Amino acid sequence: MFANLKNNDKDLIRTIIHLAVCHEIIIDEKKGSYNAASPDELALVNAAKQFGYEFAGKDGDEIMTIKTPKGPHKYKLLNVC
Repeated sequence: MFANLKNNDKDLIRTIIHLAVCHEIIIDEKKGSYNAASPDELALVNAAKQFGYEFAGKDGDEIMTIKTPKGPHKYKLLNVC
């Protein structure tokens, strides 16, 4: 759907990245699926995945990784409300 995003679509790309990293979802390694306390969070992360920005996990240092069309990107978790 958004496979052909252009560089001038930066606002849309930023929004999709926020969907992919602004949550408290964890990945169930055995099932290879997301575990979420909120169905809303799950829906937003799955939407980002459909657009090509897939949440790939969070490490012990609170670094979140997403897979993007341009390769993996890492983001530091700063705060949880």
